[in-house]
Amino acid sequence: MRQSGRYKSSLTRWLCFAVLLSFTSGFLFLFPQRKSSRLYLSSSDKVIPVQRTPCVTGVAPRDGPLNEAVARILNMNSFEKANELIEIGAVWARMEGLSEEDLLAQYDEGTSSSRALYADIAPFPDDDDVDLEMYIEQMESQRFRRILTPSHIQAGTDLRIYPEPRRFPAYYNVTRDCLLYEDTTFLVVDKPPMLPTQPDASNYFECLPGAVQDLLGPFYNIMGEEINRPLLCHRVDAPVGGCVVLSKDRNGQQVFSNFQRDRALRKVYLTLTRQPVPLGMHIHWMWAPQSARGASGGPACQLIRHAPPESRRKAREYWNRCVLEVVKCEPIVVPGEEGPLYQSTVRLVTGRKHQIRAQLASVGAPILHDTLYEPMTSLTLDVLETNDDSLDEAISKCRAPVRPIGLQAHAVLFGGIRVKARPPWWQKVGTDEAV
Repeated sequence: MRQSGRYKSSLTRWLCFAVLLSFTSGFLFLFPQRKSSRLYLSSSDKVIPVQRTPCVTGVAPRDGPLNEAVARILNMNSFEKANELIEIGAVWARMEGLSEEDLLAQYDEGTSSSRALYADIAPFPDDDDVDLEMYIEQMESQRFRRILTPSHIQAGTDLRIYPEPRRFPAYYNVTRDCLLYEDTTFLVVDKPPMLPTQPDASNYFECLPGAVQDLLGPFYNIMGEEINRPLLCHRVDAPVGGCVVLSKDRNGQQVFSNFQRDRALRKVYLTLTRQPVPLGMHIHWMWAPQSARGASGGPACQLIRHAPPESRRKAREYWNRCVLEVVKCEPIVVPGEEGPLYQSTVRLVTGRKHQIRAQLASVGAPILHDTLYEPMTSLTLDVLETNDDSLDEAISKCRAPVRPIGLQAHAVLFGGIRVKARPPWWQKVGTDEAV
């Protein structure tokens, strides 16, 4: 392999160092570690799908209402916009010294009218082995918390404000037809493409759980109690449409997690590509530290290789095994799209971040409109030893998609439940149902 001094960018040096370390060192490489005015802000037609929404930080100048502090920091003449920013979830505060009552009151599941003040505080688990003091200490370690209601704050409170929240028009595409399945515990929803499954830092409500609750609710749990908001059981990338499972309570989340752990969960995807995808099993290895939850540093796309790790220890510490099976691939015509196109049926065996997108790109068949992985076509970490410049150039061109991509979570099977999504967007082109 070439010496590091010959590499043309710090990104390539970073990648090479990371991969070399996994081969030559025994040490683990660590990366730098109800409808209301909130839906009708003045920036509702402004969508920022790629860049992170800029935030403004400041300090409350004196004791008083939160909206007053927000208005002062943003130099606003009125409190109306400040109230809207608070209501949509674009204001975060560093809150000191929350009591047990403050924390546990946020998720009172027995009260249908309750509303989370600090929306991103994790609920206290129903587990006798969990110590309340440890839970409170963990929650206190969270520097900032999102505030959704008018509040009184103390002078010196650190605030983080997103003056132009990201908006997601796909929120309004969630209709009654999107509700594919419901029982006393689970909901399965056909998520529209370009709607995130999790709240954005600047927008707590325009996400799938928010849309399901606001536009399709109310929903009731097995005890007949109205729930505040459905809980996610798994994630689906924002530009991807299709089946998403939600739970009406934390017990359902745990049950679904057990299905995943016991491999009693089946997921089937449809893909749209410009190149045919080879049939059969595809096995790759994904760089594990990069795909770890909360990891930072490195490119936005997931990096994989064809060659298996040299040892089980290295595989366990540095790599995640990615397996999928392509069971069908056939030509398809999509109005408005030039050139040959192929629709494939993919059975997901392992569930890694961006797995299908990364694997199909690596075999020369990137998903249509997937600007994050199209530049990585036929490129993997295997080329670092021979052509690091091409990998570096490709990564520099990767961009988050700004339109639906040719990937759909088509079907999900778990616990005797079988649900299939509606036809994907590319089968609706030219019809009244087109995205």
